[in-house]
Amino acid sequence: MSLFKSRYGKSFLMFISFTLLMGSLIGCAKGDSGPAPQGSGSESKSERDVVIQFAGWGDPSEKEVFTKLIKAFEERNPTIKVDYLHIPGDYVGKMNTILAGGNAPDVFYVPDGDFGRWVSQDLLLPIEDFVKSSKIDTADMWSSGLDRYRYNGAANGKGPLYALPKDIGPTVLFYNKDLFKKMNVPFPDSETPMNSEQLLDTARKLTVSNNGKTTQYGMGPIWWEGFILAKGGKFLSDNKQEFVGNSQETIDALQYISDLTNKHGVVPSSAALKDLNDSQMFKSGKLAMIITGRWMVPEFRKLGFDWDVAPLPADHWGGTSGSVGLGIYSKTKQVDAAYKLVEFLGGPEGQKEQSLMGFSIPSFKSMANTDVFLQPDQKPEHAKVFIKAAETQVAGPWTSLPNAKWFDMLTQGLAPVREGKKTAAETLNELKPKIDAAIKEGNPKLFK
Repeated sequence: MSLFKSRYGKSFLMFISFTLLMGSLIGCAKGDSGPAPQGSGSESKSERDVVIQFAGWGDPSEKEVFTKLIKAFEERNPTIKVDYLHIPGDYVGKMNTILAGGNAPDVFYVPDGDFGRWVSQDLLLPIEDFVKSSKIDTADMWSSGLDRYRYNGAANGKGPLYALPKDIGPTVLFYNKDLFKKMNVPFPDSETPMNSEQLLDTARKLTVSNNGKTTQYGMGPIWWEGFILAKGGKFLSDNKQEFVGNSQETIDALQYISDLTNKHGVVPSSAALKDLNDSQMFKSGKLAMIITGRWMVPEFRKLGFDWDVAPLPADHWGGTSGSVGLGIYSKTKQVDAAYKLVEFLGGPEGQKEQSLMGFSIPSFKSMANTDVFLQPDQKPEHAKVFIKAAETQVAGPWTSLPNAKWFDMLTQGLAPVREGKKTAAETLNELKPKIDAAIKEGNPKLFK
């Protein structure tokens, strides 16, 4: 676990044999009833008894939701059978192997951080025309969720659409209300984000040490990408050809994050998180505040203490959101059936079922502002915080370019800052020429 929480913070724990995936699960599950007609018109004879495969990951609750959704889809489309390939661990690694084999599932999860690489390798089918001729109201969708699945041949974020969002996951502050009451600390405001001074002061009051050992931390690891953007920092130039992460705004934000651990001791270090990660520490009452997303709500609702949510503590509304898309394999022989599944899962019915389970914000703004999502009879009390966060947060820097080697280099290069061995200014200035070279090397089309 890293002090600087990133898109790599959610690790996959289980291993499935590549041979099993490539052989039995893929080869046996997929039907081959010949090419399907293009377009999304009325069902034709060639679609009858079509078998398509759908791949994704998720914990048991998400698997349960999608099993239910697939059953509902099959009831509405009796000529289509969906084989659900649930990959609980190392999803991206296994999908890379499957895609390289040339016989991938017809529909599969597309993590926003891997979208650019997969689409630039011609592994995803463009769905712009399908969406335009369907009942999907894209004007009602969060633009930051939808647009991250566009690609113009050189960079992400513009151009034709290649996936529909399965979800959008803004990050907010979760806090243990019982600990706040016990320590006589006022709750964070649900409308106005804490500034840096307020966050440090609050975290200090909630940090407890006994005999030189910290037994309770006020704050969990900061998700640095969103924090930096919310504080006015940037990572790439407007044309995405240059790393500008050594600006003063970025340096100040990153140094502040480091100081929370290495100077003030209110955020656990990597060593302190060795036995329990931040979510586990929060659940055990050893962490008063944590930054995470809506996907943790079903699990947190089982906790024995009271909790709520507040805006990301970064002076003003902003930050980054995560997302997973629903994409169609470019070599599928069942184009129409595959899009029907994408439309169903990414459309109102699929979004409603995910929202009712509590772990997802609907892709449709109108639905997010109803009790389907707000669920006033359940925690959190201030669920509207998620909606405001979705409105103001943007796709993370890991989604900016097809080749994200530059971002991996940045993430790894921040280790000295994380450990308090180097300043943010020194580290970011040293990284700039290396990252500039990685951007150019990995994304040559951007410079043509």
